[in-house]
Amino acid sequence: MKALPWRARLILALCASLTVWASAPVLAQQEPAQKEAAPAGALGPAETLSGSIMMADADKKILIVKSAAGIPYSFVLTSATRITEGNQRLKIADLTARVNQQVNVRFLPTRRGNLARSVQINP
Repeated sequence: MKALPWRARLILALCASLTVWASAPVLAQQEPAQKEAAPAGALGPAETLSGSIMMADADKKILIVKSAAGIPYSFVLTSATRITEGNQRLKIADLTARVNQQVNVRFLPTRRGNLARSVQINP
């Protein structure tokens, strides 16, 4: 079999390069299967904030946490919010006695406010 002339090899190399170049945007658009999608009604993915409890109101189901930068953030608490201190489960009313304690709050930003999924009180 006869070798291809240099022009034919150049054209084949260009075609192969164009094929790879044209398929790159399609491959880049595919999202990883393991990425967690934001639930319906959420304005974005879940986030975590660390800070200290400024105020908790069990009747209004609101928690206000001051970040390390001194910025207050408010969170909406629900019956589904998991509140823990170590291995012990707590209730929303238990947060009122823990003002100034350090916490990690996992939340979803929503239209009605930051919806707290979990509140972990640090020792």
